Amino acid sequence: MTRFVAGNVFLLLSMICASTSQLVLKTVLRGVDPPGLAWSSWQPFLAPDRFFRGAGAMILIVSGFGLWVLALARLELSYAYPIACASILFVALLSAVFLGEAITPKMWAGTVLILIGVVLLTPQP
Repeated sequence: MTRFVAGNVFLLLSMICASTSQLVLKTVLRGVDPPGLAWSSWQPFLAPDRFFRGAGAMILIVSGFGLWVLALARLELSYAYPIACASILFVALLSAVFLGEAITPKMWAGTVLILIGVVLLTPQP
């Protein structure tokens, strides 16, 4: 496997980890008021289900960062970063499918325009 192919595999895995972590964090925060400084406002996050989902999200974030570092070791930043920004498509799809969030045609159009911009900015390797 070439450095370029390996870098792109790490980049894709990093994007998946980052997008999935956002989805899991959203499930942790659903139905909970934003925590304040008082200890009692943080107690809902210590419930076992939320705690383990939050820990899983943190593991995904750290894993995604590690994969990002591996991708950067093999790819140029000017190539990798615009592609990584395309993870907005993953977030939009995952939030619609798994969280039941409504994504309007206008939001899809904006997502497609951002992806077109990413493609136009990505230099050829």
